[in-house]
Amino acid sequence: MRVRPKPWYERSNGRELHAEQARVRGHYPDLAFRVDPGSGLMYLTGNIRLRADCGVPTEILVRIVFPTDYPGSEPAAFDAAGIFPVSDDRHIIAGGRFCLWLPPCSRWDKHDPNRLLRFLDEVTVFLERQLIFDVTGVWPGAQCKHGPEGYEELLLSILGGREDHLRIFFPVIAGQRQLGRNSPCLCGSGKKYKRCHGQAVEEITVRLDRNLLNSLYKRSQQVSNAVP
Repeated sequence: MRVRPKPWYERSNGRELHAEQARVRGHYPDLAFRVDPGSGLMYLTGNIRLRADCGVPTEILVRIVFPTDYPGSEPAAFDAAGIFPVSDDRHIIAGGRFCLWLPPCSRWDKHDPNRLLRFLDEVTVFLERQLIFDVTGVWPGAQCKHGPEGYEELLLSILGGREDHLRIFFPVIAGQRQLGRNSPCLCGSGKKYKRCHGQAVEEITVRLDRNLLNSLYKRSQQVSNAVP
């Protein structure tokens, strides 16, 4: 019979959990760790206080859900009270989940002992931007698109912003075409691939999952075929 591994918060007699509790308590005292009895997932819930110029803080109820492989993967943050509408412009997706960044752009570092505090700091900045958006109707910070368009935007930025280069290199990125390191670069620069776009393509294949890249490539082909 296969033994089910202990959840992360029970390993080493709960040492990891106790360390995270101590860190959070010192900076976010209104947040508390809880275990969902149904799923067994650990989550963090409570108010995050935002300081205001008038001196009256704004409190926003959040729910931070930890993945089963924590700290291997970052948590997910949610608008627990549903005070903000689901909206691409606000970067809040279904279920009230905060879209802080595309996964490949995550700042999460599982080896950093202060990783959770840094994540909560990012959530705090995200909430401050929500309040600014309420007033101005404009997102006050860097942002990217969502879903496949967001990933394609990321690929484009790594390749230097050239849409023709994305189109040319997409088969190589998705593994549909092989290109030797010493082959002439497909961009027409006259340089060897390894001296030209090879490094950018390698960065993309390291940061993005192969299945995702294949899915994006198929989508790009469908879009291209649909254009009259």
